[in-house]
Amino acid sequence: METIQLIQNHATYKQILADSFGGIIYNVANRNKYDEGKEALIALYEQVENKDACDGIMKGAMNFIQGN
Repeated sequence: METIQLIQNHATYKQILADSFGGIIYNVANRNKYDEGKEALIALYEQVENKDACDGIMKGAMNFIQGN
């Protein structure tokens, strides 16, 4: 659970969430906006053994920045 909290407190994740409420996240052309912090964020997400512990918002944000 600690890793999930690290993800939730990560600046890039917070920016993705803020943008998602404005509709920016859904524009794939804006995906590169998160390049600076996304590798560290993805690395944290990969450490989560039980992805079912992540909520749908986190899963959606991670899928978006991974290009899934």
